[in-house]
Amino acid sequence: MRFTSMATGLVLSILSCSAFAEDAVVKEGDTLATITLQDQFDKPLVVDGEIKVLLFSSDMDGGEVIQAAFDEVAESDRPANLAYVADISGMPSLIAKFVAIPKMKDYSFVLGLDKEGDVSALLPTKENQATIIKLDNLTIKSITYAEDAQSLMTLWK
Repeated sequence: MRFTSMATGLVLSILSCSAFAEDAVVKEGDTLATITLQDQFDKPLVVDGEIKVLLFSSDMDGGEVIQAAFDEVAESDRPANLAYVADISGMPSLIAKFVAIPKMKDYSFVLGLDKEGDVSALLPTKENQATIIKLDNLTIKSITYAEDAQSLMTLWK
């Protein structure tokens, strides 16, 4: 009997922790704290009240969607006050340092690199898609997802 109640308590603890983790992801109406990350050039990228569109990728496919959109649109035609954050926390640090980040320096855009996953844990994501978060003074006005460059370019306007 005692083992059963301990097991039940453990299951309830796990379920409440996972429910808490889901609640930690920001949603429409929430206000983000200012985000400061290093970009691929080791310079600060700041998401503050000036940013109107926050792009986020949590996996390679989502990053490729964003990269394809940036490749198709001249910088002058991209939304003003746009920032891009990529979660690279799952990438082995040696691969990131010696392969991925040097390659990112060739990109025609700047991206904030979440190397630890702390910021990314709060941002909503869908596998293989880019996340588009529209902001007004860090308050989330909308969250949408794009699975291809054309959709992203339509949604980031």
